[in-house]
Amino acid sequence: MMSTYVGYVASALVLCTFLTRTMMPLRFVALGSNVAFITYAAMLHLYPVLILHIVLLPVNAWRLREIFQLVKSVRETGDVAVIFKALVPFAKQMTVPRGEAVIRKGDLSDALYLILEGALWVKEAEIELGPGSIVGEMGVLSSTHRRTATVNAKSDCVLGRVSAADFQRVYFSNPSLGLSLVRLIIDRLTREAEAQRLEAAAS
Repeated sequence: MMSTYVGYVASALVLCTFLTRTMMPLRFVALGSNVAFITYAAMLHLYPVLILHIVLLPVNAWRLREIFQLVKSVRETGDVAVIFKALVPFAKQMTVPRGEAVIRKGDLSDALYLILEGALWVKEAEIELGPGSIVGEMGVLSSTHRRTATVNAKSDCVLGRVSAADFQRVYFSNPSLGLSLVRLIIDRLTREAEAQRLEAAAS
């Protein structure tokens, strides 16, 4: 019977959902499973199964839409903007006068900072960071939890302080953050390596 074959297909798709490791393929397979079970249940008048998968179909479709939106936001807004936006609700505002050290190389890293107003100077990399930038993330993520650079206020600044605990909470709850952080750190390391190369060439 046709219904038997449809039942086997539906069951195979459910098995595939347990074998799928990433979310986007899982949602596609789950949608296929919902359609197969709806067809199977309608053929055999299995109303509890039919109702269950009629409910699950739009749920899986909505979750898949959220994944596409997440991927799109990462591509369109850029890595720093994604991280900045995710961390702003957890930031405690503070003011730092011009010339004061925000971060000292070698100190214990217990927080990172969002630049809301003003500018910071990263001594080792010799770069200026303005509003919308993030500083201190490498120390928070490192296994030593030590600052990797000294950062001073180049002007009077308004910063958002995000504790290491809050940062980890956001990191684990936001799947887009990991990729954005990797890209941000790679960009920072690349710029620092280039600055050191140019300094060595000039000396």
